[in-house]
Amino acid sequence: MIRQTQLADAESLELLQQRCYPSLDPSHLFRREHIISQVQMFPAGQHVALIDGQIVGMSSSLRRHIDLAHAQHAFDDMIASGFFTNHEPDGEWLYGADMSTLPEFRQRGIASALYDARKSLIKTLNLRGMVGGGMVPGYRFHKEQMSLAEYAAKVATGELKDPTLTPQLRNGYTVRGIIYDYLHDAELGNDATLIVWDNPDYQP
Repeated sequence: MIRQTQLADAESLELLQQRCYPSLDPSHLFRREHIISQVQMFPAGQHVALIDGQIVGMSSSLRRHIDLAHAQHAFDDMIASGFFTNHEPDGEWLYGADMSTLPEFRQRGIASALYDARKSLIKTLNLRGMVGGGMVPGYRFHKEQMSLAEYAAKVATGELKDPTLTPQLRNGYTVRGIIYDYLHDAELGNDATLIVWDNPDYQP
């Protein structure tokens, strides 16, 4: 079941973040105070996935004005260090701050269900689409042979598969570039792909 995040979910989601991102710099992890602020700033943009009453996944997003031609940014800057206090109520894009699923529940369609919730929200609000910085866990096995841009291109054509980028592409995202020094992850590195989903029903 997918529903909007509630304030009472904050403690569970703090623990979920820790389990989903063991190598991420702790300063990037959402804690209870972040979840509470996110729900207060933009309740419609926060979702959780439940199986038999247990929270197994989450999606966090906010509205922003984004110039895709000049889209280099740092993760913390785009999301006000997790508090979403820079949420723009008239922002034309939904920015995907986080999409995470507990390790033991992955590859069961949970992320796709959360992406569907985002798409539904985007269409309801008549936004241009979704933007996000996508980490690419599989790149660490290829970084000696190719650049991140080359790796992303091979994943896009299906020549390679990535645990995160491949499902994002299946959900309609396209890679529009590389975001350098996006965040800090001891295992995955600091760079990310700039991923975009265009709303096919958008009316200017």
